Amino acid sequence: MPCEARGQDATALARAGTTALEQHRFGEALSAFNEAVRIRPSDSGLSFGEGVAAFMLGQKEVARSSFERALTLTPGYLPAALWLADLHYRAGRLEEAISTCEAALQRAPRDRDLQKRLGHWRKERELERRFREIRTAHFIVLFEASADEALAGQVLERLEAAYSRIGNTLLVYPSQPITALIYSRQQFDDITKLAAWSTAGYDGRIRLPRSVAADQRDELDRVLSHEFVHALVEMLAGRTVPAWINEGLATALEPSSSAVIDPVTRTTWRSDLSRLHRSFIDLSRRDAEVAYASATEAVRRLIERHGATAVVALLEDLGRGAPFATAFEQRTAMRYEDFVANR
Repeated sequence: MPCEARGQDATALARAGTTALEQHRFGEALSAFNEAVRIRPSDSGLSFGEGVAAFMLGQKEVARSSFERALTLTPGYLPAALWLADLHYRAGRLEEAISTCEAALQRAPRDRDLQKRLGHWRKERELERRFREIRTAHFIVLFEASADEALAGQVLERLEAAYSRIGNTLLVYPSQPITALIYSRQQFDDITKLAAWSTAGYDGRIRLPRSVAADQRDELDRVLSHEFVHALVEMLAGRTVPAWINEGLATALEPSSSAVIDPVTRTTWRSDLSRLHRSFIDLSRRDAEVAYASATEAVRRLIERHGATAVVALLEDLGRGAPFATAFEQRTAMRYEDFVANR
């Protein structure tokens, strides 16, 4: 093929990949950028697009390789550096995340977002340097105060219980150890920036405040089970999952899930689950309660009708790049619109 024609093909593929990214069709985006990179391997923008699509699908090593290639080709490519740093951070590689940002800051010393992120991560690194750890084959728990060692042991014990119970239900287990960190409430708020109503968080590692961890055993079981499910969902489907499935599954699989919703509010929210595709984190406490309960009701209905394995298969389809509506219909023999209208 003449070089000019090959270049035109790569340009068309890049446009198609960019459009697919914007429309959250990450499987199509990855395919388009894969081919474009094959045709024009010296184009850092194509490698970056490939990395973004792979990152969203949870293909972390592909994403890492793509971002690193983009930075090798264009060392000052700030978006690639930021995405690579975020990938490292979500994988618990805080040192690598900081190093990536430091290198980027040398080329963009006035970038305020980069400065803010780097400052935040450096403070987190200083905190973690004071942490101790205990571990099993499946989990690592980090904690700061010696007085928290017994509590950390309880966290480890309850995570192992969740590993067995939820793994046996879904027939899915994490491929690598999962890390959990115990903070003071102030540390938790400063690091996670989550809503005040949040009791824990998962961003590649489980994070929970000491006040929640020290609560009664049932509450500790509930919180850790919930965040463990988020870890499994990310492993299966990356960041492609509608929030209502992610949160609904996590809540439905809590040891004694009790999320309920009153009939009037149910009528308001059940008409369109697409309102619950985005993260719940910016919702008010009351709206978050309604969203969680509605999401849980929807996931329970899915499990009652099709079994937990169908939900897992749906997540795996999303991780392979299938569009949500297509995967949903394939695994449930029902159009998503009909499920929303009739559930």
